[in-house]
Amino acid sequence: MGHWFSSLTGQRHSNSNSADEVSAVDTLPFYLENNCGLISTDRLHVVRQLRESFENQLKILQISLNASSVVLFWSGPTLDQLSLYAFSGQSHQQMSDAVPVGYGALGLLKDRNEIALVPYHANSPPLPYDSVSPSVGGFFARCLSCREDEQRKTGNYGILCVDRSIRDEWSPQERTLISATVDQMLQSLTLSRDLLFADVERRTLQLAFNGLRRLNSALDMQSVYNAATQALNLIVDTDIFAISLIHNNYHQLCYVSGDCPETVLHHQYILDDSLVGQVVKYRRTLPETTFYAGRAPVVNGLKLFDWYKSVLVVPLLQEDQPVTGVLIIAARGEKLVTRSHREMIEMIAAQVAIKIDLAQSHEQIQQMAITDPLTGIANRRAFQRGFTAMYERAKRRAASFSLVICDIDLFKRVNDTYGHPFGDEVIQQVASQLDEVVRSGDLAARIGGEEFAILLEDTGLSGALDVAERLRKKVERLSLFFQGEAVPVTISLGVAEFPRDTDNRDILFNYVDQALYRAKESGRNRSVCWCDVS
Repeated sequence: MGHWFSSLTGQRHSNSNSADEVSAVDTLPFYLENNCGLISTDRLHVVRQLRESFENQLKILQISLNASSVVLFWSGPTLDQLSLYAFSGQSHQQMSDAVPVGYGALGLLKDRNEIALVPYHANSPPLPYDSVSPSVGGFFARCLSCREDEQRKTGNYGILCVDRSIRDEWSPQERTLISATVDQMLQSLTLSRDLLFADVERRTLQLAFNGLRRLNSALDMQSVYNAATQALNLIVDTDIFAISLIHNNYHQLCYVSGDCPETVLHHQYILDDSLVGQVVKYRRTLPETTFYAGRAPVVNGLKLFDWYKSVLVVPLLQEDQPVTGVLIIAARGEKLVTRSHREMIEMIAAQVAIKIDLAQSHEQIQQMAITDPLTGIANRRAFQRGFTAMYERAKRRAASFSLVICDIDLFKRVNDTYGHPFGDEVIQQVASQLDEVVRSGDLAARIGGEEFAILLEDTGLSGALDVAERLRKKVERLSLFFQGEAVPVTISLGVAEFPRDTDNRDILFNYVDQALYRAKESGRNRSVCWCDVS
């Protein structure tokens, strides 16, 4: 994006209809704010016709002035050079395709709009191109740009050069003819540029809307991150794209793509004295231009973004609400986005902020649907889903897993004696012990009033019995008091293994339930395996 058009057309438009059409897209005498791929194929004739029109006008001017060469240079991909755009006269092979700004006779244009060197002596400043004519008598150069304020400030300007063998002064009529040619060229230039820019803007907006459509279909956080990346990639070419969410005085990178390693994720980065911190404080996109001068770190304590020439940090915000996060875009090139692209990115960022808020709410609702509100561990619905998933995985992998069900002993007596609030406290304390004994890949759930279940993946009977006994002993050691009176709490547990005891899921649950019943029947506060029951 925002590249010099000739550098982009090296892609050579594989969808062009002819080689002539391809060669016509070699350059344009102005900056095109978008990738040339955004110009529809039916608009490429405008590029070809513009160059042909300029070459015809230069040919007419050459004949009218009896000139040896008429050459049009235009500012190149950098501000320090001029590129050859059109010519009439001596062979193109005998001219330089690009010359430094201010080279030779062009240095005389520093503070003026045109120059005339007559007669042109051997010790005069060299011509801006390699002339093969030994008899240059006069040289004339004229600056041209669509707007006066563009000239030499934005680099979007051209220089028309004329040389001839005669040593006569350039007459008023000849100067008028050159001026009329320049005016005609500028009119053609303006019309062509406006037509192409309108086409590019239309297609860029279409791409942005397509990106927003994908974004609007995302529900969970990861889908939002992926859709945001896809939407932004339609607008700007980046090497790094990241989303960081704000938490009080720090932020956490929660998503990265491109060159950014995942090792930077989920660390806490202080906002103060960083570019991200300024964006959050002032609620605006920074820097003003995408060029990154490195005066402040992009992210405190992270040098990753400091090696890129272009950086853009965009706030994620909704109207008057606080900034909830930022988009960080970085690229190795110096020109990352134009102002129109910046506005589109901010529009997408606003939608990302809304979608992240909705996705977080959606995830909270989803989490509430599978979480027991009293204990904070999984509820019966989550257990049933986990039981089915673990059962199917074990069948596919020919692996084992174990199921443990436990029940608080004499819980009705606890409720009747001490009241339901104390009974709730007992349930919470037992649940916290379950949460401590299970591994990250296992599942602990409350499946009834005082009944709990544990799913232990890739765990045989001996391992499951060890977990059950550790849990039983932890609960037995709990210190619970009601009005200064110690209240003992114990649990009974049943254990069974898949597929050792059975390869049927429903039967497995029934076996564990029978083992639990045997544990209570034989005195409570103990763990019983199904194999000992049968």
